[in-house]
Amino acid sequence: MSDQVTTSDLVFCPGPVSALPAERDRETQQPGAVPDDRLMLQSILNEAFNQYIFNRVENILKLAETNDADYSKTVHEVRGLLNRMLKLAGKLKDQYPELIDLVMELESYTALESGQSADIAYKQGLRDSGYIHQEFMTFLQQR
Repeated sequence: MSDQVTTSDLVFCPGPVSALPAERDRETQQPGAVPDDRLMLQSILNEAFNQYIFNRVENILKLAETNDADYSKTVHEVRGLLNRMLKLAGKLKDQYPELIDLVMELESYTALESGQSADIAYKQGLRDSGYIHQEFMTFLQQR
């Protein structure tokens, strides 16, 4: 997968959109479609989309760690701090036996929060790209 965005990669969306179905989508159903089938399909599509987002964000961040000096420095600093905290927790394990678990839990939640933030930002970028495209096209038509 290329990491360059081209105009053929852009998807037209008529303004900000949501992954959640609109009320009108819930009311009208395909003839012969069973509501459970529709929910199952929506669930499968959401899962596939979320997996794509997860993989894409992970790939982008790996590239950023290589290509973006500031991000790479931050990642290195975070890893260094975590290692220092773990060493200190190891030295203090007799006095504070729960400290290693707390450091590990902090690292897990920090990584989770970071990943969720990246997912949220990526998804909002997808929504915004359609809106920006629409605004740009409107601007060009007015000229």
